[in-house]
Amino acid sequence: MISLIQAHKYLCYLDPLKPESFTTEKALGKICSKEICARANCPSVDSSLKDGFAVVSSDLDRASLKNPVPLTIIDSLVAGDTKKTEPVTSGQAVRIMTGAAIPEGATAVLSSEFTRVHGNQLYALADAAPNRNILRKSSDIRKGAAIISEGEFITPTHLGLLAAGGVDEIPCYPVPKVAVAATGSELVWPGEPVTPGKIAASNMVTAAAELTSLGITASLVLLRDDLEALEDHFRHLVSEVDVLITCGGVLDGDKDLTLKAMEAVGMEKIFHRVRIGPGKGVCVGQVGTTLVFNLPGGPPSNHVALLLIALPGIRRLMGYPHIFPARRSVTVSEDYFGQTDWTQLIYTRLRYKNGTFQALPLKKKGRLGGMAAAHALLEIPEGRKRLYKDKSAHAWCFREV
Repeated sequence: MISLIQAHKYLCYLDPLKPESFTTEKALGKICSKEICARANCPSVDSSLKDGFAVVSSDLDRASLKNPVPLTIIDSLVAGDTKKTEPVTSGQAVRIMTGAAIPEGATAVLSSEFTRVHGNQLYALADAAPNRNILRKSSDIRKGAAIISEGEFITPTHLGLLAAGGVDEIPCYPVPKVAVAATGSELVWPGEPVTPGKIAASNMVTAAAELTSLGITASLVLLRDDLEALEDHFRHLVSEVDVLITCGGVLDGDKDLTLKAMEAVGMEKIFHRVRIGPGKGVCVGQVGTTLVFNLPGGPPSNHVALLLIALPGIRRLMGYPHIFPARRSVTVSEDYFGQTDWTQLIYTRLRYKNGTFQALPLKKKGRLGGMAAAHALLEIPEGRKRLYKDKSAHAWCFREV
């Protein structure tokens, strides 16, 4: 049996999945596997920030409502125009739309709202200092410059940045294929009648939902307590997925067959049992290149092991630079008691008050109700027996407050 700190170190040693190249429409939500440099300047030319007129700035030094300055309009330009225009000289202007290239000789753009136009004659009603309303070439993105760092989580705005930089293939860590197998002859599929002695496979539902939040659609399997059948199912599953999560059957009872079946199909343990309560029965191993998380069957034990062991391991495969839930400093609202020989984890709600987060007890809640109402797992670390009211502690936050 190892400590939670040791278990987390083992998870950090796992290798991420081999990076792949993804198009922009498929890279969203993935982790970039290496630095990406722009392949194009943005903008590709000096361009206008306004609809207006490209002018020689010094012509308009004295322009105002009371002193309109006349200029001759010699051409017009819109975004994307490739036609060659005559250079703008003193006394001239070119009508220009937002995004159009600044013509040679022009040193500013005067916004349309400060002009009057009669035929090809422009009257400037305000000045336009040099560079006004001009977006310089490569001012947003410079060709060859790094625009995305290794380890970045790809968001919609990242995709826009990459597209503007001429990048359409993005190296990312892939989303792993995951199966969740709930074991136990007492289990029924959610939605089926729960007859006496039976129980819905709620752990499987919770695990699948947590995986969905990572962009993973897991395959779900419900397996009965039969050693030979479990071996056959597990042997097939590990050949099909990158990660197998099992729920239940990790203790030492006659019906706890999961680990026996996993050993029969060749699982090599990375670690088994962690000094945490709930969740201590968790086992992590590998069958070939498939990572296996054997989680306990009791709902709190299953969920704690999922939050603090399985999901961090999966994030590691996905290339996340930070794989564990946020560990936040909190103030406890009452005394809490644990055991010195393990890390005690207590479901708690958080409330922000007086500049700090307060950890609130979940009284009069059953196990599942408490899990559903909680924001975090309050930690009584190994070696400590008590958290005192109004003192600081730490909590693993798995839900936004």
